[in-house]
Amino acid sequence: MTGLPILEISNLTKSYGAVKAVDDVSIHVERGEIAGLIGPNGSGKSTFFDCSTGLAKPDSGKVRLDGQDITGWTLNRIAREGRMLRSFQKTVVFKSLDVEENLIIAGQMFSFPWLFSTFGIGKLSRSRVSGLRERAQDLIRMAGLWDVRKQPAGNLSGGQQKLIQFASMLMPEPKLILLDEPMAGINPKIIERVVETILYANKSLGVSFLIIEHNIDVVTSICRRVIVLDQGRKLAEGLPQEIINDQRVREAYLGG
Repeated sequence: MTGLPILEISNLTKSYGAVKAVDDVSIHVERGEIAGLIGPNGSGKSTFFDCSTGLAKPDSGKVRLDGQDITGWTLNRIAREGRMLRSFQKTVVFKSLDVEENLIIAGQMFSFPWLFSTFGIGKLSRSRVSGLRERAQDLIRMAGLWDVRKQPAGNLSGGQQKLIQFASMLMPEPKLILLDEPMAGINPKIIERVVETILYANKSLGVSFLIIEHNIDVVTSICRRVIVLDQGRKLAEGLPQEIINDQRVREAYLGG
């Protein structure tokens, strides 16, 4: 089992009316890998994520996680049982709660079925909160948010909120995270911190990643392998420098 890719997607196809948003795409993500998924706007990247993570039902194709066929599973089931999580382009946090509370809630949503089981009264509840708080604090330090951990998330910058969201995704100890444009709309300093956090999660926590990203500098610096989509089909796949030098990619994505 350990020799299998963490994620293997075969012949995935999804149409909306006459438009083939994803057309017979096959990719894989190796265990422990950070892979990039790039392409021009409208190339099918987000639809590919939707079909891979249970948000949309593919017309055909197979999705295997850790060797298990999860095609047709719901987003919630994949997250709970498969431990594959995804982000969205829109950042979502609990704005009235502080940073630490955001992470604790993210952890309890996966670990315990009912809110009361974590935040209720009694020794067991206190023990659960203590365990979640300890993990939350470790991740807050990792994300560089320690000094603002007691501030309401809504008071922080958009970039800091992205870091909260990312740290929250690490609370349930996922095997694989799919990130949809994690660097969009944030300043260079926060981009640096997001990159450091992704690398830490990969190397120290063993999390594999598939990342949609338009920032080519980030893609080439952290991704071991890059996959390119264009008009719903896989155009190219290879090492970052090979992709940058591929004339087809330059024409389709980089402007020639």
